[in-house]
Amino acid sequence: MDATKFAAWKYQHAGPGYRSRRQQVAAAVLLAGALVAHFGWHLTPVAIALAAIGLLALGYSRKKILLGPRYLICGNDIVYYGNVVRLALDEAAGSLLLVTASEQSFVLEREKFPTNARKAEKIARNKAAKFSKVAYNIINHVRRAAPGVQTTGLA
Repeated sequence: MDATKFAAWKYQHAGPGYRSRRQQVAAAVLLAGALVAHFGWHLTPVAIALAAIGLLALGYSRKKILLGPRYLICGNDIVYYGNVVRLALDEAAGSLLLVTASEQSFVLEREKFPTNARKAEKIARNKAAKFSKVAYNIINHVRRAAPGVQTTGLA
């Protein structure tokens, strides 16, 4: 079975972040190494250092929005494109609203996309570009999965 490929963008959402499998394994190896260093070799300073690095690796998470072929994941929110009944795009406010059949809603906001730019006009331009790209990817996925979706603000 093939693993699902996700497109990922940095997005400052509420809720937990994303930890990769590699990050989880590295944290487990460091914590196990700390136990071996402490109990096996009685190297307490090394054990403390390994445990601290392992806990930092375990505690660090990246905030991302992940777009797959059938659904999107953003923190605790999972939205199946086939369940979306309403799409509302507001370019001026910089938001995309998705409402599912069970009345759950997800809002994609332009201001939550981070950028490394320093000048105000470049920050605005970068956020707008990222928002447009992600929003139109979501809209295309939803239109493919649910052709009868009610749309507002889309051409």
